[in-house]
Amino acid sequence: MHEKKTWNPYLIISVIMVFFLFAISIVGPLFAPHKLTDSITIYQYGEKNMAFPPLAPFTYKEYPLGTDKWGYDLLTLLIYGAKYTAFISISIALLKIALGLGIGLFTGIMKKRLHIWESFEHSLSYIPSFLIIYFVLWPISFNPTIKPISLIVLFIIVSTIIGFPSVAASIREKTIQVYRLPFIEAAITTGSSKWKIIKRHIIPHLIEDIVILFVLEIVTAITVMGQLALFNIFIGGTKLETSPTLYHSITKEWAGLVGQARDHLWGNQFVLFIPLVCLLFAIVSFQLLAVGLKKHYNRRYQTSQWI
Repeated sequence: MHEKKTWNPYLIISVIMVFFLFAISIVGPLFAPHKLTDSITIYQYGEKNMAFPPLAPFTYKEYPLGTDKWGYDLLTLLIYGAKYTAFISISIALLKIALGLGIGLFTGIMKKRLHIWESFEHSLSYIPSFLIIYFVLWPISFNPTIKPISLIVLFIIVSTIIGFPSVAASIREKTIQVYRLPFIEAAITTGSSKWKIIKRHIIPHLIEDIVILFVLEIVTAITVMGQLALFNIFIGGTKLETSPTLYHSITKEWAGLVGQARDHLWGNQFVLFIPLVCLLFAIVSFQLLAVGLKKHYNRRYQTSQWI
């Protein structure tokens, strides 16, 4: 008798949300209603009525999400900034997994534990990664003299170096558990090399954990970007103006749009809450994807008990 198939709403909804996020990131700029350089100071409609930015959302068809106080279209800013939020976080997660996987697998099958490396992992776990990244980026982020892509690459490198040891520790512990199973002992007895054991036996058993860990690392990267934005460290650079003091995100990534709009907490709140909702959308998308994948893998094993 066949098991009745049940829907996994977490996985279905999250896949749709992630697909939508990537669609905006890749093809969104082709359909942006305005250019990034387009701004207004006075908007006239009709013969007598005039409006001044920020324009409220859903009031003028040319500006469906309204504008910020400098007259830039919020929808256009969000569309152009989406690719930075999505692809920077994914790049960090990929590099963390790649380095963590390599170190975690080989340290997990070693007879002697590398206590020096493990001490290094533990020491980093006590220091919030945000603090280290903040002090690295702070001297060079305001009115930068280098290109935004260079600041982005630097952020990716620093985030990877700080974050991959925890990934390596997680993979190492899982590798140790698998390495103790009887079929691994049988493979060793038959003369299989360590590389062959890793490739044919350990990785297939860890692949699902690795996928979930990758998704969660994306969430972590976006969260760190949001934390930095609270201190006006915007990924890609911060344009600083004085008299009055204003902070602008050069790349328009979503965390930066939230950070530069904090002054709107007490007035014209839509300038803050619209990019904040988009940032939360990205975080929730990948968080739901991780939950959906866990449920999918658990149900698959429950219905295939011979594995």
